[in-house]
Amino acid sequence: MRVLVVSHPAVVDVNQEVYRELQRRSWDVKLVVPSHWRHEYSESRVEPRALPGLEQALMPLGVAQAGRAQRHVYLARCGAICARLRPDVAFLEAEPYALAAAQWGGALRRHGVPFGVQCYENIDRPLPRAVRWLRSRVLRDASFVAARSQSAADLVRGWGARGEVEIAPPPVPGWPQAPPHGRRPFTIGYAGRLIESKGLTDLLAAVRRLQAPVELLLIGNGELRGALEGQPVPGSAVRVLDGYSHDQMADAYAQVDVIALPSRTTPTWKEQFGRVIIEALWCGVPVVGSDSGEIPWVIGLTGGGLTFPEGDIEALAARLRELREAPELRRSLAAAGRAAVERRFTVPAATDPLERLLRDAARR
Repeated sequence: MRVLVVSHPAVVDVNQEVYRELQRRSWDVKLVVPSHWRHEYSESRVEPRALPGLEQALMPLGVAQAGRAQRHVYLARCGAICARLRPDVAFLEAEPYALAAAQWGGALRRHGVPFGVQCYENIDRPLPRAVRWLRSRVLRDASFVAARSQSAADLVRGWGARGEVEIAPPPVPGWPQAPPHGRRPFTIGYAGRLIESKGLTDLLAAVRRLQAPVELLLIGNGELRGALEGQPVPGSAVRVLDGYSHDQMADAYAQVDVIALPSRTTPTWKEQFGRVIIEALWCGVPVVGSDSGEIPWVIGLTGGGLTFPEGDIEALAARLRELREAPELRRSLAAAGRAAVERRFTVPAATDPLERLLRDAARR
């Protein structure tokens, strides 16, 4: 069967893994991506590149407002593309209130092509009336929703989704496990954006409650970098690693003993999945996470870590201290988490629910 995928995340090749897996399963895939994209913390443009095997599937198209996930639109005649490709089904890797979802959803509806959208959103935040109208229109027409968490599934049903709703989580890359780096102090890591809502000031305060020597390694970039880099921790100072490509992240995780994800909920955001959890577990690193958003759900599914009440610095310090003093606990959590990630979040495992949704929509 022919499937048309429209995906701004897939401008980065690692986010094409599921679609390459569909192609391996004999789907005829066409993958529309922006011809360029912007990264929040980089001045350089991101240019699309196909994974090996998807060169003929990739279709870069111009966009307006590149870099704005919910507000970008494609500078293309979407209806003409649908008429030329004649897909049996389509998947729009966009939230139901995104302009691109409304743009392509309308074209697909007019050409009688069943389609689905994704939903990461897990908080019913206020939106302008026009955006709520677009969301309702997309969900009325969509044959399915690939929900990225249980909370997202519940929320999208409440918004009026008429099609099938199934949890279809994102995959973890199949990185080879890097050997741990040499002898070092107990090292606590964080990977992601260095911004206020990620609870990094809480993490710094918790690490300072531990006995020396201890290291805090932040992997990423963001507005808090200047305030955090070089700050003293017992026996060391905060280090920041930037510039790692996605393919190099296994080596970054090999430099830490535990990954912390101390996110804090805001009025408009709470942790929507916490992909760093499954990445770290795949690399054999246990996780400590706050109870913001989907963090406890993912940790509960995998059994690969410990949780604490968000904003509770003493509780976070206690969890870190517990893992520092119990190497066997770290190993058992990492082993359980790795096994669960293999069952649930590898590329083939993550492709299964999306493929079911696509097949069911095409058959209906």
